[in-house]
Amino acid sequence: MRLLTKTDRTESFVFLLASLVFYICLVIFYINIGQDMGPVNYFAYLLPTIISLYLIQYLTHTSLFSGKFLAHAIPGLAWCITFPLLYSWTYNSTWYISLIRVDFLFGTGLFILLAALQTVFLQTRISAKIIAALFAVFDILCLFIPLLEIGYYLIYQHCLTPATMMALYLTNPRESVDFLQSNVGGLKIVLVLVGICLVLYAMYKINYRLALKIKTSVFGRKKKIILYLFTIFTAAYSFFFLFPQTSIINNWEEVSTYVHQTQKYSLNYTERFDDMKLSSATTLAQKAPGTVIMVIGESASRNYMKTYTPSFAYDDTPWLEQRRQDPDFVVFNNVYSSWVQTVPVLQRALTEQSQYNDKQFYNSLSVIDVAKKAGYDTYWFSNQGRYGQYDSAITLIAKTANHAKWTDDSYVFTDQVDGALLDFLPEIDPTKNNFVVLHLMGSHIYYNNRYPADFEKWKNDDSTSTEPAYANSILYTDYILSQIYDYAKKNLHLQAMVYYSDHGEDVNISHNPDVFKFDMVRIPMFVYLSKEYQQTYPVQTNTLQHNQNQFFTNDLIYDTICGILNAPSNHYDAGQDFSSPQYRFNLQNLTTMLGQKELTEDPYLPKQ
Repeated sequence: MRLLTKTDRTESFVFLLASLVFYICLVIFYINIGQDMGPVNYFAYLLPTIISLYLIQYLTHTSLFSGKFLAHAIPGLAWCITFPLLYSWTYNSTWYISLIRVDFLFGTGLFILLAALQTVFLQTRISAKIIAALFAVFDILCLFIPLLEIGYYLIYQHCLTPATMMALYLTNPRESVDFLQSNVGGLKIVLVLVGICLVLYAMYKINYRLALKIKTSVFGRKKKIILYLFTIFTAAYSFFFLFPQTSIINNWEEVSTYVHQTQKYSLNYTERFDDMKLSSATTLAQKAPGTVIMVIGESASRNYMKTYTPSFAYDDTPWLEQRRQDPDFVVFNNVYSSWVQTVPVLQRALTEQSQYNDKQFYNSLSVIDVAKKAGYDTYWFSNQGRYGQYDSAITLIAKTANHAKWTDDSYVFTDQVDGALLDFLPEIDPTKNNFVVLHLMGSHIYYNNRYPADFEKWKNDDSTSTEPAYANSILYTDYILSQIYDYAKKNLHLQAMVYYSDHGEDVNISHNPDVFKFDMVRIPMFVYLSKEYQQTYPVQTNTLQHNQNQFFTNDLIYDTICGILNAPSNHYDAGQDFSSPQYRFNLQNLTTMLGQKELTEDPYLPKQ
């Protein structure tokens, strides 16, 4: 048995010392950002981590702090550091230690694994240059999630959360392009891509140096066995045990769980629908036959609408302003959204679920179900993208309509402006009772993509200003609403029309729960009631008129539609119905952001 030489002993000591220093530095980093890294939290992992760090140095004959490891160390350290650091900067508080230590361990394991795998590949006849290039690509891919987190933080000064990851989960290619155009810009994207290419080349050069060093090392049978077993163990432990527990993946799992729960909506749907007990004898469809239309807007904030904010520089709501003088319309002045993203908002607006009850989406009935039971032929026409990672809650509801169509029935975000929805209106049978939902693209970013050229009434004098383009999009929505109303009144015996936006918008930062502002939840809403409706249902009419200045959140739309259709059932709450004298909400007990914010916190409200 060969004794260790003095050189071997010195090298082993250096490797152990480097391992210990690496571990201590990470512990100090976590303590420095406010984490409770007491002995009970780090001591149990000290020995296995030190042994793993020592082994990778022993197998490669390369010191941990050698520049040859840098290409693999960067993604490993990025996983160790990025989320806890951004979280602490965002909230000025500590992330739960039992979770944060997994980031510590996974990042370290990733670094070790990349180096070990490269060493394994170098035992083959593949050239060192090809292996170096391959692992440079691996290094860049392993950096993708940390870089995504960093990029998001640079835009919003906020770490990624489940709420914002929800939008990412349900997004589609065109919406991603719009987001990048709006928040990053073409030049910055090009610079980022150039930077990635430069980093990729640098990582290739570093990996090639490591490859040449490993190629000169002698790997006997025992050493190879140690290498292969160590690599297999590190890969299995890192990716099957640690990776699913990392902070960012935990957040992603929360989103995934929500989406999979949403898919349960279609299960037992028939049983839920049959459970609704509703007498159709006194519904609007029987007493005053005709059509009811619900128009869902997108990203419309009343802070940027002239009829709501007279000081706004752009006269972007001329038709809606005229409707304020029409006794058949009620334009509500104090309506808010329940959240700032489309899917969470509309899954509540369209179903029994609200901020104020314990209903689950997948156990709830929808406005489409109520309309069917009340005697209507139901339509869903949408200018929003149909597909995401999975069908969203909105699409699941839409599919229950008797007729459902999308202007762009593909896997991309539509390029079409909302005028395309007008082409669907002639498909509605004017001889029937119809309940029609029209889902607009409205003022979703990119604002200047949301209206045709002849609606570009205001141009940007300042290239950094988005207000003119946003005002143009609101002006176009105002026009679309007028066209829907005119056609339906002339051709479809329109009895009622309801319009509200899913959420609002801050024209500088769009709509994002991580950088919440009340602009993002202050939304428009109006109701039109025909003369025949008003005579048939004076209670609902008078109540809605009386509530013009009362406070309301759009997760109560479901019960309000039940009231307007005069279709109460065992799935109806009169206290959540804006058209009912039993409506129980006011400024003091209403909330937004799913209960996280009280409406009394709105800085735009008059000072009491």
